[in-house]
Amino acid sequence: MKTHNPEPRPQDEFSDIWDLAKKYTPSESAQNDLAWQKFEATLKQEKKILKPATLSIAYRRILSYAAVIALLVLSGYMYFQPETTAQIAQTTETTTSKQAREITLPDGSTAMLAANSEITYRFSESQRQIELKGHARFEVARNEKAPFTVQTPTTQITVLGTGFDVHAYPNSPVKVFVNHGKVKVENAKQEIILTKNQGVLSSENELTSWNQNQNPLIVNSEYLKFDNAPLAFVLETLKYSNDMQFTVSQSNLNQPHFTGTLTFKQNADQIAALLSAALNIEIKPIK
Repeated sequence: MKTHNPEPRPQDEFSDIWDLAKKYTPSESAQNDLAWQKFEATLKQEKKILKPATLSIAYRRILSYAAVIALLVLSGYMYFQPETTAQIAQTTETTTSKQAREITLPDGSTAMLAANSEITYRFSESQRQIELKGHARFEVARNEKAPFTVQTPTTQITVLGTGFDVHAYPNSPVKVFVNHGKVKVENAKQEIILTKNQGVLSSENELTSWNQNQNPLIVNSEYLKFDNAPLAFVLETLKYSNDMQFTVSQSNLNQPHFTGTLTFKQNADQIAALLSAALNIEIKPIK
């Protein structure tokens, strides 16, 4: 005989569910708690792993930004700084009457400065500037990066490395003679290139050939040595280097030429007598 189980009544099923619900934690709340616990665990683990790296990256970024800012500030400072020009030392050398001496310039060049003469020089890496009053013989050390320039009131002489004489006394054309090498001579309107054994007379606006086959004057600390020098040039040199002036019986002073040596120890009478005998004309000192 079969036993028949009666179907549960709805109120009985609801009662059973209610009793079970008292012991059950809602799934949403349980999942939230579990998720939060996992999140906290993950967060703690990430802090242990990522914190140093994060700080290191941030630190490097800060240093990078600081470097960029410093570079910009420095660039701005350099850009807005006023331009400055390196100071060029200036030196002046002079000689007195009957006194000539050799001067060594900063680059190794030399200048034999005749009596009663003056040079002022300024040297830098890119220029060598000379101002001359009187007479000087230059031996210039070659430097293509720094032209050597001799300036007189009317004339400029430019070289890179050579030997030449400049005769630049007042009230007379500047006389330039090249002993070796190449020289550029220019005034307000003209310029000319001279080579060995060539000379030029330069006034403010005119350059004319100085017809000398060789240098007419060699200056030494003890004497003046003339070589086929025009008498006018000899007398001009004596006037400014020895403070001596002379009268000549012959009016055309450009014709006679003198070759000989006059020392600084000789007085005006001795020099006049020597010149008169050599040139066969009457020359007297002005006292």
